[in-house]
This record gives sequence, C-alpha cells and structure tokens, in this order.
Amino acid sequence: MNWRSLTSGSAAEVVLAVVATAAGTLVYQGFFATSGYLPVLALACLTGALTAAAGHRRTWVTAVLGAVGLVLVMVYGVFGGAASAVFSGTRGSWNRLLTVTAPADSWPELLAAPALVTWAAAFSSVLLVLRTRHPLAPLAPPLAGFLFALLVVGNQAGGHLAATVVFLLAALLLVAVRTHRGSAVPAGRPSGRPVVALALVTAMVAASALSGVAGGQVLPFASGDHRFDPRDVLAPPVLGTDTLTPLAELKKQLNENPPRPLFTVRTDLATAGKLDRVRTAALDRFDGTTWTADDTYRVAGSHLTVDPGMTNRSQVKMRIELQELTGPYLPVAGWPSRLDVRAGTGAKVGFAPDSGVVVRTGSTSPGFTYDITAETNRGLDEPGRSTPTPTLDHSAPLPGGIPDSLRSLAEKGRENHPDAPHLQLRYLETELRGLHYQLDRPPGHSYAAINRALVAGAGGYAEQYTAAFAVIARMWGFPVRVAVGYRLRAPQHGVFHVTTADAHAWAEVHFARLGWVAFNPAGGGSASTPPPPQEPPRVVPPQVAPPTGTPEPAPQAEAESTLAPEAWALRWSDVLNGTLVLVPVAVLLLLLTGGLIALGKADRRRRRRRGADDTARILGAWQEQLDRLAERGVSPPVSLTFHEVALHARSTLGDVANPIAATAQLATTAIYAPELIGRPESDQAWEHEARLNAGLHPRRLSAARVRAAVDPRPLWTSWSVVRRRRRAGERLEMGRYR
Repeated sequence: MNWRSLTSGSAAEVVLAVVATAAGTLVYQGFFATSGYLPVLALACLTGALTAAAGHRRTWVTAVLGAVGLVLVMVYGVFGGAASAVFSGTRGSWNRLLTVTAPADSWPELLAAPALVTWAAAFSSVLLVLRTRHPLAPLAPPLAGFLFALLVVGNQAGGHLAATVVFLLAALLLVAVRTHRGSAVPAGRPSGRPVVALALVTAMVAASALSGVAGGQVLPFASGDHRFDPRDVLAPPVLGTDTLTPLAELKKQLNENPPRPLFTVRTDLATAGKLDRVRTAALDRFDGTTWTADDTYRVAGSHLTVDPGMTNRSQVKMRIELQELTGPYLPVAGWPSRLDVRAGTGAKVGFAPDSGVVVRTGSTSPGFTYDITAETNRGLDEPGRSTPTPTLDHSAPLPGGIPDSLRSLAEKGRENHPDAPHLQLRYLETELRGLHYQLDRPPGHSYAAINRALVAGAGGYAEQYTAAFAVIARMWGFPVRVAVGYRLRAPQHGVFHVTTADAHAWAEVHFARLGWVAFNPAGGGSASTPPPPQEPPRVVPPQVAPPTGTPEPAPQAEAESTLAPEAWALRWSDVLNGTLVLVPVAVLLLLLTGGLIALGKADRRRRRRRGADDTARILGAWQEQLDRLAERGVSPPVSLTFHEVALHARSTLGDVANPIAATAQLATTAIYAPELIGRPESDQAWEHEARLNAGLHPRRLSAARVRAAVDPRPLWTSWSVVRRRRRAGERLEMGRYR
C-alpha cells in the first residue's frame, strides 16, 4: 500500500477500522441510562479517524492534527465548552466509572475516559492502516478499546451481543481485505478470480462471526452472572454502619417530646392511599448483638438499578423535602428506580444496588428536596405463586447462643404451618404483635434483649420485636432483613408530615416476583390502621433521662461524629481522588508516546529505504544499523570510520554484528566510488540490515523487540547527526562519521 495517498482500497480499510472501533461504544448501551452518550463517542471516533487520515503523510502533521482534534473533542464534545473542567473531569473519570451505579447518566466526567479511549483507538487504528502492511496491526487499538469497555461495564447488562457481532465482522473483514491487498496477483490471472476469492472470504468471515456469537450465548458466562466486575474490588463503601446502627436510634427518636419534624412526603391522592411507610436503612448482618449492613454505595445519577427479583410491581412517585432529618440516610419507598435532586438543593447521592438504600454524600440544609420514583409490590396477594428466595447475602448463618424463647416460638410456627412458608411468617408476625408494647424497656436488640422482651410478658418495642422476627425467619432459612424508617400516617391533601414520633422498624422477606415484602411484628404501620393500644408515649421516661450536667458517653459521641454529613463528604472526595485515578492516564500517555515513537521510526525507515538513488539507500541501511546499535546501548565514537564502527560493534555484540561489517564495505564504496554502486548493492545493504535485526531479536514477538521499537534514542542520535552534518558542510565527512 502506498502510504502517501489514500486510495479507494485503503479508504475501505479505514472505514472497517472505524467500524471496529465504534463497535466498542455499543458495549456501554446498558451501562448508560440513555443513548445520549453515543453522539459524544461517535464524535470522538470520527475525529480520531479523520485527523489520522488527514495527517498520515508526515509525523509532525499527524501529531499536531491529532492534538487539535483531541482538544476539540474533550472541550466541546464532552464538556460542552467548559475548558476549565477538562483536566479535573478527565482525571476523575477513570475512578468515577468504577464507583458509579448503573444505569448511569451521561455526565461529562463519566464520558471523558470512554471518549479519550475511543479517540485514541480510532486515531491509532487508522494510522496503522495507512502506515503498516501487517494485516493484524490495525486491530490492536480497537480491541483495546473494546476490552476497556468490557472492563468498565463489568457484569452490568449492556449491548454485548450487538457490539460483538459488529466488531467480529469488521475485524475479520479488515484482516481479509488487508491480506488480499497485500498478496501479489500474478500477471494474466483473470480479474474475476480475486473478486470470487474475496466473496468467499467474506462468507467465511460472516459464518465465523455468527458461530462465535451463537456459541457465546449458550456458554455459562453469556448471561453476565459470572463476569468479573472491578466494582466488587475497587469501589470502597461511602458509608459503614459498624459503629452505630440506625436501629439503636429508634428509641431516642420516639422519646423526643415534643416530636421533631423531619421531612414531608408529597404525592397524589391515589398514591397516598397506597403508602404506609418509607425506609431509610436495611440491615442484613447479625452478630448476636447488633444488626448492621455492609453496603457498598456508588455514585448515583437519576436512574437507579431495580431489584431484578421484583417482577410483579407497581410504580409510585413522590417528592420528599427534608426539614430536620439528620444522618446520611435518605427516605425512600419500596425500591427506588429514579431519583432527581432538585436544582439548587445541593449534595450528590450514593446508592447501594444490592439493598436499594440511598445516602447523601455531603451536608444538606433544610429544604433539600428530591423527586423519587419507586417500585412497590402488592404484598402476598398470591401466596401460591410467591415463594421466598433465599440468597447467600441475606441468609447468612446466625451466631450461636440463640435463646430458648426464640427456639420455642420458631418450633411452634413450624408445627402450625409445616408446608406453607408464607403462613409461618404471618403466624410469627401475629404472635409478636400480640405481645405487650412497652417503650420504657431498656434499649438493645441482642439475644439477651430479645429474650427479656419475650420471657414472662416483660414486653418490648419495635427494636426487640423486629429483631426477634428477623432472627426466627433467618432460623427458618428465609432471606430476611431489618428495615428502619418511618410510618406515614394521616395525609393532608396528599402530604405526609413525618416527625420523630413516626420512627419505626419492621422486617422484610424477599419473595420471588415480589421482591422485599414487609412484615410488621411491632404494631400497625399504615394510615388506615389505628395505632395499637401500646402506642409509644410521647414523653421521655424518667428512668432513661440522662442526669443533668452529665456529658454524653465518649463512645456515643464518637459514634455520632462518624455520621456527620461533612465526614461523608470528605470521605467521598478521598474516593474520587484516590491514587488509582492517575494510573490509567499515565498508562494511556505512555502508550501514545510509545506509539508516536514507533511510527516516527517506521516513517524514517521507509524514507531511507526509498532513497533518491542507490547510494542514499545504502547509507540509509547503514544509518538503520546504527539505530539498532543505539537501541542496544552501543554508541561508537564519532571519530571512527565505517570499518572501525563495525569492529567496535563486533567487540561488543560478537558474531551478531557481522552484517555491520558487510554494510560498512558497501557504505565505503558508495562514498568513494559511487559509480560502482547499483540496485543489487543497495538491496544487499538492506538484506544485511534485516539480518542484523533478526540476530538482535530472534523472536518476532518479544519484550526486547517491543522495547527497541519504542526506544527514542535513535531519534535523538539522528537529530544530533543532522546538526553535525550541517556544521561540517562536506559530503565526504560522512565516511568518517562515528
């Protein structure tokens, strides 16, 4: 292929290279919530390809056009003209991609890294199409971009099938076309034969691609369940509940007198009749003393991951405005599927895709408002079609030391309903609701606290009864968790005014098709159900009031401080600015630098081999051999002649340097007797150069060969030679150079 002109054949290869690169962008289809990311990545792909094709004749033109194209893509395509945000947004993009929850919004900081990788893949692939003859070389950049997309998406749903089909077809066709164009066609061969051969190759390519895709769909990892997801390793939690569980704060809120307003929930009148509670936290880990959660929170956009086990669901919409609610947890109903923070109210949110819990990552003042769309189930209306779905995460074994009171209640439930899991749970709920509700009992939900509430009718409140339900359900093998939140009662024109008096806890069991179903073992929780006779009083019991002037205990103060929103804002900033942020940037810069060096050396080699005459070609072969010596760290003194350079190289490299001696004889003849030089001699000089390269790097693919290809020392040596030649001004001085 003539790399100085863009023929129709090379144009077809360029198009195939662009299509192969664009295929990688289809992988992001399920990762981003909408297709708004596609125009940005398409612009990056086309800009990289066009600038590479326009400047492929000269290395410096290629570098300039590529830099200009990249700046335009990042400033105007990704960041919408906000040039000041390009560096910080691109720096944080790599880490943000691995901490965001899918499906993600098309934020500029999320698009920066995919756009940069797409541009680099298209730019490099087109350059390799126009400057190399190897059939596989142009596929390396698109394959790298495709693998990057797979790494970012992880086990999330995406357009893997379409992307794989497009990539395989484009890649195999590109290989077929380059192989066909690179093979010589003997004279006199009928012109139809190559067309038939290309058609056969195309058919084979299509069959191979389709068979590969069809086979991939039946393999175990086709569903994505077994794919590696870097978020499982790299995404640190924004919030931990090891120091203080929200369940332990239940009594403190119920005892506030007068009740403190926390937030309002606004919805339409039809929806208001369906809502009876909002959840703030979900706890699924029990160590015998405390229920906690080890959720991992990721940056959340407007679209949130829906529980895949909830297929029989209905949708509700509401607007929540915070007043005096403290702590990081945000109230939600059911399972949130969309969350929009109103402009001007500040703070980003984090989302736990495994539990449906939402947290705020910064400090928020009263008035923080967000709109939420939630998926809710219809309860156990069809118990025959809904069965518990135990999972490893929510059915972990209980620690030892289970009290006899819990074991006795569990055995009674099994005896009454041995073959009906949902009836066992309803029986347990009814038994616990019938116990005495007594808020003045000591706080806590350990085995000992639960046992005190169950024995001899001592009584307890929502903390103990909910914990008892969860422990027994876990004993039965059900996927259960403790939910903490607030009851919604007495709406006024579709507006619920929630106070600390509405704090509540209940249990949730996961059922097939329904998702998490609520069970209320500690009294009614809906607006239509009147409060039970044991409704907690609104006064502070004297026996639990702290003495006047006594400071809060140190552990409690420390626990409270860990929940300050400012602390979470600082921790979130640490996540986004971690050390891993700069690693991909450094790797990409190294790859681009190495690629430009390799292309520059390849361009110079072509010019030397296509010298103006045979003398120039021989001297070009000599200079190429000197470049190979420079790559090995061999630098002969500049005062040596051709033969002295050959002797110096032989003393360092041994017999591998024999081709240098043969080329030295040809170079000497070319300088002092150019009339004796012809085409055979110049071809022989380049054969010596090939022998030297093969001797230095016996293996076609090796680390040493790659290091030599990206070694910049020959370029630096060449620039020094040019300066010395200009100062010398005499052509005969070339015979004594080095």
